[in-house]
Amino acid sequence: MENFFKDNKNKTILALLTTVGWALAYPFIKLGYQEFQIASDDLGGKILFAGVRFFMAGLLVTLFCLIRGFRLELKDRKDLMWLLLLAVVNTTLHYMFAYIGLGYNPSARSTILDSLGSFILIFLSWKVFPDDKMSSAKIIGCLLGLAAIFVVNIEPGAGYFDNITFLGDGMILLNALFSALGGLLTRVVSKKMNIMTATGLSMMIGGGLMLLIGLLIGQNRSWVITLKGLLILFVLIMISAVCFAIYNELISWHPISKIAIYSALIPVLGVIFAALILKEELKWQYFISVLMVAAGIYLVNKD
Repeated sequence: MENFFKDNKNKTILALLTTVGWALAYPFIKLGYQEFQIASDDLGGKILFAGVRFFMAGLLVTLFCLIRGFRLELKDRKDLMWLLLLAVVNTTLHYMFAYIGLGYNPSARSTILDSLGSFILIFLSWKVFPDDKMSSAKIIGCLLGLAAIFVVNIEPGAGYFDNITFLGDGMILLNALFSALGGLLTRVVSKKMNIMTATGLSMMIGGGLMLLIGLLIGQNRSWVITLKGLLILFVLIMISAVCFAIYNELISWHPISKIAIYSALIPVLGVIFAALILKEELKWQYFISVLMVAAGIYLVNKD
């Protein structure tokens, strides 16, 4: 399996797979809120929904590892603290800040701010890991990716940057920061234990903490359980299980910048999928953004 994830051709296909999966999650989360009747101001309900999603995704990855005989392979018992830190940072805090911020922020501005996490991760990786070198091509590639996210979200005179608040913009920026820190921790943890098993356990722990926090906050109303809602939740669970397992494996074997740049496609594909699935307006600049991100991915990975 190690050689499979290390292969450069497989890397491209797998990174694109995780990007498409996470982009699909955007409209499916909206559909889930509608089907379970979770109101936009129901913070406790949203955190519970996320907790169920990540706990069950982590459980599936853990069961897969048990079936395949993958062990945690700890080099030192003290490394369990790294696993706990990964769970808290990469799942609990990352998504807690996201769900709080989304309740107070316009979705377009949140998308722009949230996407900064990938670029923060690339910058930090250049500083922390010696195998991730900075180059002019990588810088231009990152700028193209960031510009594409602005193109897909901003319209002249739309007032996207009105009413900046800490609970809105501040929380989304913290979400981006913890997303980046989670990427760094993933690379560190991969050197201390089996990353696939660690991914499953960290999502279970992080999801469990979110369940506890959601229960403590409380829901505005009980969920409405339907077969359609359960199918939507199952799709979201599978997206988290498959995408996180693959993405974390890729980060463990490749320079982070060469993987994280693919995440610039997520907000771009997210609005396209939202247009197709939720019948929202499909705009011409979406496709220009895809081409810009593709060019950025090529530049970052061409070395």
